[in-house]
Amino acid sequence: MKTLALGLMPADASPQTHIAAGPWCFCGQESLFPDWARRFEFAPEPLADASRLPAAARAAQCLCAKLIPRAAALLCPSPDALPAAYWQILLTPWLIDLSSQLVERALRCMAMVEAWGENRLEVALLPFECDFAFRDEQDFTLRGALGIDYNHWLLSRLLETMWPEKWREIPLEPVHARPLPGPGLLDRSKRLMRRLALKLAFPRMKGMTFGQALRLSRALAHDCRTPDRAIDFEAAFACPKLPENIRLPENLDPLLLKSLPASLESLKHGPVKKTRTRARLRIASIVSHEDAHYRQELAYWRARGNRIGNCQHGGNYGLARVVCAAEMEEYSQDVFFTWGWKEHGQARGNFAPLPSLQLSAERGSWQGGENLIFTGAEMAAFPYRLDSRPTPLQFVNYRQAKADFFEALGPKLRARSLYRPYFPVPGTLADASWLLPQFPELTLCAGPLLPQIQRCRLLALDHHGTTLLEALAAGIPFVCYWNRDYWPLTPEGELLLDMFARAGIWQPGPEQAAAKVREIWEDPQAWQKSEPVRLARDLFAKHQALAAPDALRQWLGALEKI
Repeated sequence: MKTLALGLMPADASPQTHIAAGPWCFCGQESLFPDWARRFEFAPEPLADASRLPAAARAAQCLCAKLIPRAAALLCPSPDALPAAYWQILLTPWLIDLSSQLVERALRCMAMVEAWGENRLEVALLPFECDFAFRDEQDFTLRGALGIDYNHWLLSRLLETMWPEKWREIPLEPVHARPLPGPGLLDRSKRLMRRLALKLAFPRMKGMTFGQALRLSRALAHDCRTPDRAIDFEAAFACPKLPENIRLPENLDPLLLKSLPASLESLKHGPVKKTRTRARLRIASIVSHEDAHYRQELAYWRARGNRIGNCQHGGNYGLARVVCAAEMEEYSQDVFFTWGWKEHGQARGNFAPLPSLQLSAERGSWQGGENLIFTGAEMAAFPYRLDSRPTPLQFVNYRQAKADFFEALGPKLRARSLYRPYFPVPGTLADASWLLPQFPELTLCAGPLLPQIQRCRLLALDHHGTTLLEALAAGIPFVCYWNRDYWPLTPEGELLLDMFARAGIWQPGPEQAAAKVREIWEDPQAWQKSEPVRLARDLFAKHQALAAPDALRQWLGALEKI
């Protein structure tokens, strides 16, 4: 009888005794199990077929819409005293994350039962009586969505609803996580200063000066001249039955309470005081996702009849075929300002393209240099977002492709290469510590990234994201590759990528990308100025990385018309 590991793989496990629910079973202990990705058997990944992702994302959105009033009732004795928009703005960022995990983990459990339900297996389950003590939404993401113990506990709860007769439970002792320490004096001071800055109608964002934020805020100091275009939550996201027939516990209230961040639990919910008869627009900062106090301020603003807008703040928007959370959390408000694109596949929203202030500040800043810089993406071992990106096992292949690229690059160019890993995040595959020992010639790229890529000779990318858009704006030559099945794009994005492919900017695999780097290494600037490359970059930038010398003027004009 084999054992199915839902959490960390036991140190004495072998492929003959254990099977793994996912790559997270080896997080932080890959050295104990050499070649684990090839030797161990893994549970099926239901969303490895990208065609199933839209239905899963729709199910998560539907579940989130159902959970909002239930969570509101747990937080407030009279939730109906406040309008639905208040609870939607306040609770959606946390609940869409939780709903995405519930849907993905339920599909994963259903796939395990379908694959192994007739086999005799032992499975160690964590009991319900575990405590996780999440401090805020960010803590819930890091220690919940990406946490070994929380995921083990969540998989245990879901498997209980579909337990096969031939499986045998091994009960474990409950886990009691210690709450994170509260912020110190310095952190509290920073939070106070941040909250004061967030009082602006247009808070300062990356690439903006404080003076620009003040001018943009003044441009919003008028009553709205356009009708309210916010999306009706019930019409857009609610549905009577979850798609895909996902099996969840009937009563989710206990699970909500176990997953509730203290930042939400501590809020007080007073009545709405309407002070104006005409609506005004306010732009939400990116920190609203993780700052419940600020988000409550936005919720009251909306509840008083005012409007909220959101801005693009990085890559993947307008490109990734499915964006579950962004559609519900950011696109659903009155307006979403983009970096050039006007539609995002099937996603709903009022999209308004304007030059990115961030990219406009970086426009034409490439200085050239002597090194190749390779930047990587986050390799989450837990699929904590239902967006179009690789699944955990696909990330294992994605990581191996990095080694294939540098192997094909050759020792001479490896000696002139810097590797930039993603930020250290819990619940992810080992990054630089896995790659660099294989290639001693490589150098770790540390510190702020933008100044370094502005002084590189050539940039290599294995995913689409913010760095690719910054490279377009700054004029940095780059070569990119990725598996298109792992990173599905919108139809508009596929057309742009096809142009990259015809120009040789995008390559289908790591070996081909390395060959292209070797081909253009002597003069990447001349290659970039060639007509096919220039036209492909210009078209991609126009639709995805719009930058302009008069970006601020265009923003001021657009805001004054709203």
